[in-house]
Formats: sequence, C-alpha cells, structure tokens
Amino acid sequence: DPMGKVIISKRDVLIKLDTSFSIQFSQSNKRFGEISKIDARHSLKSLVFSKDQQLVGFIDNTLTFQEGMMELSEEDISYATDVCYSSQTNRYWVYDADNSKLVLFDNSLGNKTEINNLAAITGGSEPTSFFESHNQLILFYKGIGTYIFDYYGTLLRFIDDKKMEAIHTSKDFLYFIEEGKMIRLNLKTLNRISIALPMKDITEFRIFENYVFFKNSSGIKKYFLNQ
Repeated sequence: DPMGKVIISKRDVLIKLDTSFSIQFSQSNKRFGEISKIDARHSLKSLVFSKDQQLVGFIDNTLTFQEGMMELSEEDISYATDVCYSSQTNRYWVYDADNSKLVLFDNSLGNKTEINNLAAITGGSEPTSFFESHNQLILFYKGIGTYIFDYYGTLLRFIDDKKMEAIHTSKDFLYFIEEGKMIRLNLKTLNRISIALPMKDITEFRIFENYVFFKNSSGIKKYFLNQ
C-alpha cells in the first residue's frame, strides 16, 4: 500500500503486514471466497477481486469489508479474469475475457466506459496482467510484450520483448524480469539498465520507493533497491 505495508490473502484469511513483515491485522474473508487479486494502491480502501465468485469488494485499513460489493455478472460482464484500481478510489477497471474488452467503472457517477478494440490490436490474446499507472493503461502479455494505452484505448506504445516474465512500473520506468535479471527501461529515452536478481522463479514483484518486493513459491521477500 502507499505506506509500504503488505496485504496478502492466505486461504480464507486476509493479513496485513507492517514494513518489517510483522502482522498488524488479520480478518476472515469466507463470505467473499478465494481472492484472486488485491490492489492496495490507495491508502484508505483496497480493492479485492474473486475470479471464482466474479465479485469485486473493498476493504478498509483494518481489512474489514465495506458496503458496496459488486457482482460483475449483474453489470454486463460475461467473465472477468482481472481487475485493477484507477487513480481514484471510486474508479476501477475490469477485463472481460469473453468479450476481450476493458470496462472502467465509476461508482461515484454510477456509470462505466468501455474499450472494445483490444482484440484488434493485441490479436485477441488475454493479458497476463494489467494495471493503470500515471493515467495510462499497461497491459502485459507474457511471450509477446507490453502494450501502453491511454484512457480512450489509443495505443501509445508497444514494447516488443517476448522474454518478459513479469512487469511493474514507476513514474518514468518500466521494470521487467527476464532470464534471471531485472531490467529498468526508461520510458522516455528507452535506455535499459540490467539489475542482477537475488532470488529465482519470481512470479510477481512491486516497486515501492527504494524497495522491491519479490514473490515466488516460497513467499514474499523485500530488498533495498539501489537506484
């Protein structure tokens, strides 16, 4: 989250860890089902998604579910496979795999906006992951590369790199993992810096200020990132 704390889901329990990985809060999430995604980029309200139940919900700082859980099947979403927060807590994106479209929900206005031209641009593949970063949509396709769109679905840039295994961004950089190293790509100059990895088989990672969090099958580890 914006304070550098980590929220994880373990079986049917949500757990918040402080910056030293000590447990701060834990909360049962049995009524929500298995959690597929946690987006904690906003400090007061984190987004959680269950692909099995096709539900989007929100938890506060104590990991308590708030009112307003959304059943995506009632919102003209055929089958959602991923979600992510927008830059504002009242807006979030949903990827509908059956219709190959992105839908932006705005809970404050009660409306939604759709981007329907993804299949024509990406060849119809399903993104491995996607997220919004600094008013741009970043769609990562493992084995293909990374597409960067604006809010209206206009393709701004395609980074052709079939070796990417996982990605994350900061304001000016795209970080990605490939073949045992992490690459920092300057999105303005396209210059690359290679950083040796301290662990293997990384499936996800996050950059937070001068730290990087790596996840693999053994757990999550936090390292200092020497810029």
